[in-house]
Amino acid sequence: MKPSFRRGLATAALAATLAAPALADHAEPQRIDRALEGWMVGDFTFVDQHGNAFTQEHLKDRWTFLLLGDTRCTDPCLAALSALAGMRQRIARTEVAKITQVLFVSLDSQRDSPESLRRYLVPFDPQFIGASGSRENLARLSEDLTPPEAQPGKQTSAGSLWLVGPDRYVRGEFLPPYDALQLTARFLKTRIGR
Repeated sequence: MKPSFRRGLATAALAATLAAPALADHAEPQRIDRALEGWMVGDFTFVDQHGNAFTQEHLKDRWTFLLLGDTRCTDPCLAALSALAGMRQRIARTEVAKITQVLFVSLDSQRDSPESLRRYLVPFDPQFIGASGSRENLARLSEDLTPPEAQPGKQTSAGSLWLVGPDRYVRGEFLPPYDALQLTARFLKTRIGR
């Protein structure tokens, strides 16, 4: 390579380096999606499948997969519960399994008694928690699960699956089709902040 050519490359590189800060001052600011930071689930009081109170305090210090539905929900709920059971099996021997729970919230408290919730969930995993509550509490939770930037009137529905972090902040929404391998991978990445 000729010395004059090398000097020309060095001069061009130096000019580009010096110009970069000036160009950066005129560039648009980087946009950040605040939804990725999560949003908090507020207060609620439900009754679980054993007849005990289940409140927002039961979400603290645990990773919670929260599924909305009812015991008559077919495809979306059954697929989500099967994927969640598969995910729990995949992490069963890890430390994270000890701080991970699945909460199935029935949107039909009139028909879904604690006993019917227990019978519905046991075939998937006896550790799954079923709960329901008043219409007011269900409406409040549904509203809390809606992203702050969502269009007005957007409602959560049966088969909606959410991941709530140990700080009670929603960390993700999962949409069908549900798959145990993908669910496990996304959960583990979310846990470590990727």
